[in-house]
Amino acid sequence: MSGSLLVQVLVSGLAAGGVYGLVAVGHTLVFRLTGVVHLALGDLVALGVFTTLLVASGTGPTAEGAAGWRFWLGVAAGIAACMLVGAGGYVAVIQPYLARGWTVGWVAGTLALGFAIRALLQALLPRSSYVFPDPLGVDGTVTLAGATIQVRSLVVIAIVAGLAVLAAWVLEQTRFGRALQAISTDSEGALFVGIPVERFVVLAFALVGALAALAAIAAAPGAPFDIDAGAVLGVKGLLAAIAVGFASPRRALFAGVALGLGEAAIANLDPAGLGVGPAWREVLPLALVLLVLALRPSADAVPERE
Repeated sequence: MSGSLLVQVLVSGLAAGGVYGLVAVGHTLVFRLTGVVHLALGDLVALGVFTTLLVASGTGPTAEGAAGWRFWLGVAAGIAACMLVGAGGYVAVIQPYLARGWTVGWVAGTLALGFAIRALLQALLPRSSYVFPDPLGVDGTVTLAGATIQVRSLVVIAIVAGLAVLAAWVLEQTRFGRALQAISTDSEGALFVGIPVERFVVLAFALVGALAALAAIAAAPGAPFDIDAGAVLGVKGLLAAIAVGFASPRRALFAGVALGLGEAAIANLDPAGLGVGPAWREVLPLALVLLVLALRPSADAVPERE
């Protein structure tokens, strides 16, 4: 295997895996705070991406000319939409069932929220896929260690790394982040010492969707984006979070990156000579994660919450 091919695999894998990792961070935060698996998170990602697209360029097949203030207004609108629907979804379709201890209720509620978001987007955006705007103009390539690398991949890696550092700083260095850690450890104890548990959980639901949507917005110009793409990101992020047992946001991020690197390796390499190629890039890593989960003792699959 040549060094240039290895560099291509690493860069493309880090770019895709970073997005999966941020979605996995969102899943992990939600689960550790509430014990809920946010089945609508992927659709929230699609909501953020397509709200940005609608504001920036309307419903046309391409987004040429969508740059400058209009694009950034679209990004702000996409983030705001994710925050509003994320927080509202928790209040309307999750918290009432959590209060009653009815698991089936919040599972059905999150599924219904996801289908509602998808139906709305399909009504507003009838085309099968859309070309997302690239206002930064980073469609070129650079040569790195003999490999031809898309500049967009490097930009996505930088954005994901920045968002990951920001999220870690918020969780570890701010009062809000430390309160979330206290809630995830012992929600009753956090309430006893005066932490406004419900208010902080609502805000956390608002922020996790926005975090994942930002990563998807950064990556979207790399290829045509359709409504189902958000759900696929949600599933991959969820599998990455489950693979590490929702142990911590940091581990979830690394698991997402590992999943992306696995996809890139399968798409570009065939060390065993089995004829495995791009058609298997999404199937085999997901199958491997599912196999690991099936073989893992059930008591270790997901940590119990207080």
